[in-house]
Amino acid sequence: MHDNVLAFDVGGTYVKAGIIRSDGTLAEPIVVYPSRSEETREELLQHFSLLVKDQGKRVKAGEAIRGIGFAFPGPFEYETGICRIRGLNKFESLYGVNLKEELTNRIAVLPELHGRWSDSPVIAIENDAALFALGECAYGVGRPYPRTICLTIGTGFGSAFVSSNRLVKQGEGVPPEGWLYRLPYRDGIIDDYISRRGIIQLAHEMGIKNIVVGDNDVKCLAERAYLGEVLPVQLFCESGERIKEILKPFIQSFQPDAILIGGQIAKSADLFNLCQIASVPVRMTTDLSVSALKGVYQLFQKS
Repeated sequence: MHDNVLAFDVGGTYVKAGIIRSDGTLAEPIVVYPSRSEETREELLQHFSLLVKDQGKRVKAGEAIRGIGFAFPGPFEYETGICRIRGLNKFESLYGVNLKEELTNRIAVLPELHGRWSDSPVIAIENDAALFALGECAYGVGRPYPRTICLTIGTGFGSAFVSSNRLVKQGEGVPPEGWLYRLPYRDGIIDDYISRRGIIQLAHEMGIKNIVVGDNDVKCLAERAYLGEVLPVQLFCESGERIKEILKPFIQSFQPDAILIGGQIAKSADLFNLCQIASVPVRMTTDLSVSALKGVYQLFQKS
């Protein structure tokens, strides 16, 4: 008999939800809900409780629910469960709310899930990049590697350090929380350079013309590079060199067996020329949300 984890990948627009079995497989197809991120505190707490109820009802009769996990964007105090999002036009009303505590209290009294828990209701919340890393290391391209540095490159730059399927958030060669994005780099921080906006800024600096405005800007530049246009090719090569420059000191200190890279921009992975960095192999995956959902189960392996 399986025990299941209800897993939620929370974004500013949508929440992706899945039921994860102990072997890392999806028990049901992923369901996408609106995030309703601009609503009031009470409306959001009710909304998340209803999502848990809806997914919990999908768990097969006779199978237990081990816990509930959320991949939630930051800033967030993940250990305590307190939301610190402010000034980002999403989940503003949850600032200062102990989401873990509030949701646990509400979910514990849902009559539809009474008797379905393997123990008492338990909620875990973690950064989406960290859960992507756990999912990939446990069930994806990172499985052969005991020690990895994992990156997600998209709107922003996410990172996590993993050893033996556990997050490493401090210690030798690891920045606080495993977060590289906020470290100083050139005239700003890493996130200014290795992200969607960083790539677009570099494209402007290189004099690339006719850059598409909108969500598909990097994708369109990648298409131009694949067609052999010289400047877009150079753009992605230079972005790859920046990634190498940023990672080399952490490769030296953390000694990973592999680098894992995911996110929307990783779909153009070959353009970055990143087969290896400092003799460490690089593995790419475009599977971000599914990996994050699978990573949620790993949060419950500690218990």
